[in-house]
Amino acid sequence: MYRILLGLFPSTLFAQTLIVGIPSTDVAPKREFAIAHETQANRFQSGGYWNSFTFATYGLGNGLELAASLYGPSRPASPELSLGLGFKKRFTMSGDWAKRHEWTIATGAMVPASFRGNGVGIWTYGLTSIRVPKTRTRFTAGPSYGTRQIFGRTAVKAMVGIEQPLTKKVSLVTDWFTGTHDLGASIFGVSYQPSHSLLVITGWKMANNTESGKSAFMVEVAYIFGHKKHE
Repeated sequence: MYRILLGLFPSTLFAQTLIVGIPSTDVAPKREFAIAHETQANRFQSGGYWNSFTFATYGLGNGLELAASLYGPSRPASPELSLGLGFKKRFTMSGDWAKRHEWTIATGAMVPASFRGNGVGIWTYGLTSIRVPKTRTRFTAGPSYGTRQIFGRTAVKAMVGIEQPLTKKVSLVTDWFTGTHDLGASIFGVSYQPSHSLLVITGWKMANNTESGKSAFMVEVAYIFGHKKHE
């Protein structure tokens, strides 16, 4: 749901957002605006299943981005439907090892307001990532705390992600949000970036358990408006 998604590999394109289902440590470049939509569906579930989210980000520069996300449009209707506003801040570590492994740290927060009369909540998280120089594999991990407006309950959990470029346009992606809550799932996908401004991810979401929701096929599409190459 919160898949402030995308944030992938060889270029600056969607580094401002997610891996697939968890945030990445990247942020939007200055003055770049991106919008994305994810649909999850499984027609084989009893009665059918559809879930989605939509989000937008804007880069302010100096490692800071603003974000807005709509969580919860679904069928059957979710008990939680909310609009969240927030930010993410990235810090790049210094030193030879840190530069060689692209070591970065990020922290972010989102304030979701419920459309179902459930008030205003909070989601805050921290992440660190490194990249293996030879294979270009990137590992990301960190803690998360969020309330029912996004997670369906108060949840203190961990996030883990792996990104593996195969070519300049194609990458394998996987991430895992631990625990029992509305976002508790692992996602296995393939990302395709045909241009600097367009990214498509397809894959399978596997819920951690029946209390965390349903497993489903997923498709994410994101586009950057006014993208410019960065030196």
